[in-house]
Amino acid sequence: MSSVTATSLADTLLLSVPKLNASGLNWAVFSLRFQDAIEAKGYWGHFDGTSKCPAVPKPEDLPTTTAVAGETTAAPTPTTPSAEDLAAAANQWDKDERSAKLLLTQKIPDSALMHIRDKKTVKE
Repeated sequence: MSSVTATSLADTLLLSVPKLNASGLNWAVFSLRFQDAIEAKGYWGHFDGTSKCPAVPKPEDLPTTTAVAGETTAAPTPTTPSAEDLAAAANQWDKDERSAKLLLTQKIPDSALMHIRDKKTVKE
């Protein structure tokens, strides 16, 4: 029995996506297969805008512990993400955004690529 990894399955799915013709004649098949493959890779939220980049707080916005009348304010609870956790999540989101953009640019004609090259996000 052979072992199929999630990565090889996702790569195989992406290979099944035809490149979009410059004329757009294969749009219906392209769009269905592309969305299926991108959903399988977990990046569809970057295309439809449901995956938002986590906001990284500025240092001055972070909670601090201060003494008030002999009491110290509580540190953030374990359910409150730390600045480091938020920064790591934002970095992962940026990496996923670049991966999603790469997958798109591999499957569209060069003429379309030239129109979208300056967009900041995949959703744009």
